[in-house]
Amino acid sequence: MPESEPACDQLRSDHRHIEQCLDALLAALLDLTTERIAGIQATVREIQNLSALHFAKEEQIFYPKLKPIAAELLASLDVQHEEVRELERHVAGLLAEPPSAPDTRWLNELRALGIEFHDRIQHHIVDEEDHLFRLAGDWLSGEDQEKLARAMDAVRP
Repeated sequence: MPESEPACDQLRSDHRHIEQCLDALLAALLDLTTERIAGIQATVREIQNLSALHFAKEEQIFYPKLKPIAAELLASLDVQHEEVRELERHVAGLLAEPPSAPDTRWLNELRALGIEFHDRIQHHIVDEEDHLFRLAGDWLSGEDQEKLARAMDAVRP
């Protein structure tokens, strides 16, 4: 069986994929037109799928392993996960049945919620990479990282 990439690298790779979608979402929101709604819907669905799997890996495998050394930080990151999920529900709800002819108010609400959603996820990624992954890199052995990565490979949202 081929070796998995280390756990932190696997999570960083997830972050890069999510960020590609976030970049597309932000670009569409900053130049929002009725014609862009279908693309925004698809991008939000993709972010939902990627983040569900990513959060499952973190919450089921990665965070529990690091709890002994970073309980306070992990509690903060868990709160961020819930904030992202809440915004995701609002954005997805707004996009579930867009008006056939969206007015300025609806478009502005989508733009504002979508940008807040983007910003919260981006903030969370930075917090993880700047704080948690540094701790994990110092505290986890290479073998620990490999074991976690193999366990994360089996996670389904």
